[in-house]
Amino acid sequence: MATEEQPCARACYHEMVFHDAGMAMVAADLQGTITAWNPAADHIFGASAREMIGTDWSQLIPLDERETSARFLFECLEYGKASEFEFALVNSYRQKRYLAALVTPIFKTQEQQIGGLACVRDITNRTILQQRLAQKSKMAALGEMAGALSHHFNNILGGVVTSVDFALASGEPLIQQRVMEKTAAALTRATGLVESLLAFAQGDFRDATLAELGEVLIEVIEQIESKLRGTHIGLEVDLKLIPVVEVPRSALHTVLENLIDNAVEAMSSSGMLTIRADYTDRHARIQIGDTGCGLDEQTLTRIFEPFYSTKGSGDERISGRGLGLAVAHGILKVLNGSVHVTSAIGEGTVFEIRLPLSGVGQPS
Repeated sequence: MATEEQPCARACYHEMVFHDAGMAMVAADLQGTITAWNPAADHIFGASAREMIGTDWSQLIPLDERETSARFLFECLEYGKASEFEFALVNSYRQKRYLAALVTPIFKTQEQQIGGLACVRDITNRTILQQRLAQKSKMAALGEMAGALSHHFNNILGGVVTSVDFALASGEPLIQQRVMEKTAAALTRATGLVESLLAFAQGDFRDATLAELGEVLIEVIEQIESKLRGTHIGLEVDLKLIPVVEVPRSALHTVLENLIDNAVEAMSSSGMLTIRADYTDRHARIQIGDTGCGLDEQTLTRIFEPFYSTKGSGDERISGRGLGLAVAHGILKVLNGSVHVTSAIGEGTVFEIRLPLSGVGQPS
């Protein structure tokens, strides 16, 4: 008699846990039809068990996010795979709530799966706090960028004003000509800084003409070969045969040129620049390496920040190259790609670009 009561007691206990859980719990059979719905689900989804039992559990996900989330629900029922994902839902009070879902298979025995369980909790407060912190961080970075930008322009324009005043007071044609040349160079630096800012803000998609990745690589390598002629910097190229990947030509040109310029500047007067390309199952990979002085750990954590520079504090900082790596990082993010950096003091630095083989993101 005791052995008969134990399964009954366990069943009652599990039923109580399901009913009284503080998070929404929704069970479905192998066809995805909802078979159980607890009171917490009433509160989160704004619907009762009577309304939802017998419907497809994919309807829990809003239509605009269903395509992505449906894969997790399918894999749970088809392959017994547990997954976690987040989505937003507008409730019956027209309030936007952020939810986190864990979907996990339900097994009758070790071998026999009979359905799936979705455990959903409200993470709205946490998400809003994260958004506020991100906004605060963004505003702090914007303030820092504005300060750095003001400093750059002040150095450029201040030097121009002083030089022009001196030239006008001297009345000497040769001095005036020299000042005009320096003024033109300073204004060119200012123009380059503005163009870098536009590329950083817009993702440099002013020309979104598509080209094949290998073609763009060869174009950039030909350009850098001509630039390195007459220098003591060597070039080593190793391009493996990679699948065809279409990319926005000007955007990838900007990324590669900025990373290569950074590598060349890191080597000063001599060294070896390496450019390699290959691929994995999911990504095309491009590596740009230098034999420069290398970067310490603190610099590595900030290297993609706008206006952060490892250079000195003279005219070389005024050129605006503190935006180069930030621009490259921003463009790759838009393209669904990424850039990773490894470095060691005295040994050099390697930047690795990864672009998805399944399709590079396009500007909207």
